[in-house]
Amino acid sequence: MKTILLLAGLLSFSFSTFAEVDLETYGVLQEYDYACRNVQVHIDRIERNKAIEGHVTGLPEEAHKLFKVVFYVKTNRWYIHPYEHNTDQNGDGMSFSYLASDGTFSIKSVRREVPSRYLAAVLFPRQHRIINSARRLHPLWGIFGGLTKHACNYTVIKGNGDFFL
Repeated sequence: MKTILLLAGLLSFSFSTFAEVDLETYGVLQEYDYACRNVQVHIDRIERNKAIEGHVTGLPEEAHKLFKVVFYVKTNRWYIHPYEHNTDQNGDGMSFSYLASDGTFSIKSVRREVPSRYLAAVLFPRQHRIINSARRLHPLWGIFGGLTKHACNYTVIKGNGDFFL
């Protein structure tokens, strides 16, 4: 009985911890819902093995500090670019890019052996937990899975396998 109570307590703690992050993400998305409908994520420059740079338009300036851009490349599935996110590291510039006060962003670019067909730049609230890989970019039926389920907005550009990596 004590074991069951202990497990129930641990599960409720872990779910409440994840729920707080999700509530923060939902709160930011609800607050800026009007802006997210018109936000555009632009890729301005891609320099192989150096950087990917861009900017966001349509988001109020005071909201820039509340969002980050996460990059995914498509091979057999969608993978984070350039490096897998690890909560022990500062991911800014490595797994994602915070928006600067002027709405610009920049991240390292690393060439891989497997060519990618697409690059997606996805705008998320800063608190959103980063998913390192997924089969789908868009949620199935708008509900299940997909990297963009909790995104403010995103852009996808087609590559030629070697175009941006």
